[in-house]
Amino acid sequence: MQRWLPTGLALALLCFSGTAPAPVQADDLRFFKIASGSRGGTYFPIASSLAKVISNPPGSKSCSNGGNCGIPDVTATAQSTAGSVANVDALLAKKFPSAIAQSDVTYWSYTGTGPFRTRKPNTLLCVITSLYPEDVHFVAAKGSNIKSMSDIPGRRIALGERNSGALLGAQLLVRAYGFKEGVDFSASFVNFLGAQDAMKAGNIDSFITVAGHPSSAIAEMMKSHGATLVPVDGKGADILTEKSPFYAKSTIPANVYPGQSGPVQTVAVNALWLARTDLDQNFIYKVTKAFWENRYARTILDGGHPKGKSITLSSSFDGVPIPLCVGAQNYYKEIGRLK
Repeated sequence: MQRWLPTGLALALLCFSGTAPAPVQADDLRFFKIASGSRGGTYFPIASSLAKVISNPPGSKSCSNGGNCGIPDVTATAQSTAGSVANVDALLAKKFPSAIAQSDVTYWSYTGTGPFRTRKPNTLLCVITSLYPEDVHFVAAKGSNIKSMSDIPGRRIALGERNSGALLGAQLLVRAYGFKEGVDFSASFVNFLGAQDAMKAGNIDSFITVAGHPSSAIAEMMKSHGATLVPVDGKGADILTEKSPFYAKSTIPANVYPGQSGPVQTVAVNALWLARTDLDQNFIYKVTKAFWENRYARTILDGGHPKGKSITLSSSFDGVPIPLCVGAQNYYKEIGRLK
């Protein structure tokens, strides 16, 4: 689902992406760092693939001779971080020129809402491309007898750490179904690792997390501990996707996880490749062009993390709730992807 083009907020704020770029250090661009996530997660290997596609370090063999086909004299690298919230904060602090982040966290940071409501809107953010969907996984413990969202009342559910984007997303989800923590069910506020430990110990009935499938941690919970996936569908999913510009309906295909014989309906946010509006937008144009036109890009993306296969030009605007970078816009206009 394409969200950027029809989103009123994004169109109204488009001018913020068009401001004249402030000077930045040349090294920010020649040594282009992409903030990602933990080395054991999805963002780091995906960022490594992005970096490989756009790199063409000094002294490399030419593209025509089987060498790198990225931007001449540019060396891009993936940088391990704590994830989406840390990444949008790092872009605001100008610690990195580029990052990967979830579309919901990006939206909240850009608009100064949700967990960022005490801050000014972070209008330094802009989007190079949407990467791939990240599905909401509603994981139920063995023996919990949770088979649908209507089974939430009276249960013990881990929603995410306090003051985190994960928590706010989980709250939006359960409230779309008419439920509230502390009233209809008992909530615990722990991170993903804490939720897994709590489920193994029998202290919770379910947890909610966002991840690109397949998630090795969720696969382990299902294989070794008999956990199951609960569909996120029906009226609640309709309400959530209608009210929140960063959610779209999604499907986890059959046999992605142990014991999952059929497809599971859910909702998803998108992983976005972000940059800063104060960078030289001609350089961002080169990044975008090199990424989509590198003759080896498909091989690099498909040969890395499984989610790399989901990165396509046709889905480059999916779930984008804020403006594209001017340099990226210029490239998409050039190829007719954007008018």
